[in-house]
Amino acid sequence: MKFTSFAFLALAASASAFTQPASFGAARSFSTSLDVSKKDLEGAQTMIDKIIDDTNANPVFVRLAWHDSGTFDVNVEKEWPASGGAIGSIRFDPEINHGANAGLSGAVKLLEPVKESFPDVSFADIFQMASARSIELAGGPKIDMKY
Repeated sequence: MKFTSFAFLALAASASAFTQPASFGAARSFSTSLDVSKKDLEGAQTMIDKIIDDTNANPVFVRLAWHDSGTFDVNVEKEWPASGGAIGSIRFDPEINHGANAGLSGAVKLLEPVKESFPDVSFADIFQMASARSIELAGGPKIDMKY
């Protein structure tokens, strides 16, 4: 069964379709502001660097970012986010439980403290930042982020 971004959006219409990670209680709220401070981005990066240093999670963070972006469908003629892509949706059911994403829930859990500490930074940005930093800290090239 092919998972499409349209199917994901249909599920998104129902609040019960989402399974939040256990560490996020119902009382927890997150900002949806597009105004993220440079200080928050730098703080998130520092925290991600420490997680990478402590866990050697470089490969799984690269895989997480790749699989999050892999839902993009150029044939969807609707505006973003209907076409999928690197939008942080991988943390939700059914995407996180898709067979191709086996093992990625652990990567999401490693990055949850970053979101808790910097709630204005989106999960999408955290996942992509973790991938870029993983590559650089492993000796690869610096991947400039568009912040």
